[in-house]
Amino acid sequence: MLPKNAVPTFTLKLPSTGEDILYRPFLVKEEKVMLIAKQSGERIDIINAIKEVISACVLNEGFDVNQITTFDMEYLFIKLRAMSVGNEIEFTVEDSTDQTTYNFKLDLNEVEVTFPENTDKQILLDDNLGVMMKYPTMDLSEKLEGVTEFVELGYETIRHCIDYIFDREETYDWKSATKEEQGEFLDTLNAENYQKINAFFNRMPRIEHVFEYKNALDEDKKVYFRKIEDFFLLG
Repeated sequence: MLPKNAVPTFTLKLPSTGEDILYRPFLVKEEKVMLIAKQSGERIDIINAIKEVISACVLNEGFDVNQITTFDMEYLFIKLRAMSVGNEIEFTVEDSTDQTTYNFKLDLNEVEVTFPENTDKQILLDDNLGVMMKYPTMDLSEKLEGVTEFVELGYETIRHCIDYIFDREETYDWKSATKEEQGEFLDTLNAENYQKINAFFNRMPRIEHVFEYKNALDEDKKVYFRKIEDFFLLG
């Protein structure tokens, strides 16, 4: 029998909760999964590959990648990538002003979750009534599969991300309500309150990294990395 390779383990804190996550670097078998997704270039294939790799590499008992927030997943993958094959990734920029192609290196250790100033999950609708929100988790994409209309997509995202309703006397569990009851509550909101809830998603924590450089014309330029695909397709 051949000997097995020793695999080191590391820990990091999940941005949304501060929970300690124990993980190992990804191996050749996980790299194959990512390579296939990279060749595809399709977002659904990329997301599924990332979820598969994270599920294999996180060692916490009971960990479910579908139950963590989207920005937790993105953060976990970036740190896994840095620890597994190196924190520096080469990328190129075609400058639109001086028509020059530049080669740079992005340090993944510098990429963090950005927390906007107002990230309160509690939204007051009036003096008596409010809703408590929760961040979208990775299983939401599966729940919304097939929803293509922009308005309906926003509506269903809100419906799945309400945690509970509260007033001065008590709280009301949102999950225990039927889909019809949930729909009736949302449909009877006025436009201002609906916008208050919808604005919650614009204030969510997110992965965002700004790479700055000067071009040949001595102009200050910035490259923004905001989507998980921006990091996945590098290198």
